[in-house]
Amino acid sequence: MSTDEQLLQTLRAALDRTDPMPEAIRAAAYAAFAWRDIDAELAALIADSAETPIPAGVRTAADHRLLTFRAPGTEIEIEVAGERLRQLTGQLVPPGPASITVCWPAGSLAVEADDLGRFTADNVPPGPVSLQVRRPSAARPVSTDWVVI
Repeated sequence: MSTDEQLLQTLRAALDRTDPMPEAIRAAAYAAFAWRDIDAELAALIADSAETPIPAGVRTAADHRLLTFRAPGTEIEIEVAGERLRQLTGQLVPPGPASITVCWPAGSLAVEADDLGRFTADNVPPGPVSLQVRRPSAARPVSTDWVVI
C-alpha cells in the first residue's frame, strides 16, 4: 500500500469515527443503485418548481411541486402534493399507455398510465424517488433521475 493510500485510509477512519454517515443516507444510496436498470434511458430533471423563484405578486400553492424530466423522445411531467404521504399526478409526453414503477429506498409502487399518458401514484413516502416508465412500443424503458420529494 502506498503512502497516499495509507493517508486516505487513516483520514477515512478518522471521519467515520467523528462524523459518521447517517444510516438513512447510506440506505438511500444503496437503494439508488439497487433500482438502476443499465438498459434504461435516463430522463434528466429539467425543471423543478421548488428551484424557480416566484415573481412578486404571484400566488402559488405552496404544497404543490412541479417536476419535469426529459429523455430522447419522452417527457415526464409530475405534480407532487401532500404533506405526510405524497400523491404524484403525472403526464407522459407524447401521450400513451405505459407501465410506471415509482421507486424509493424501502419499496416501490406500480401504476399504469392511460391512453392519454395520465397516471397517479398515491401514498408515496417523502424522500428520494425515481420513476421507471415502460411503454409497449419502446425498445428501452426510461428511468428518471432520483429526486427528493
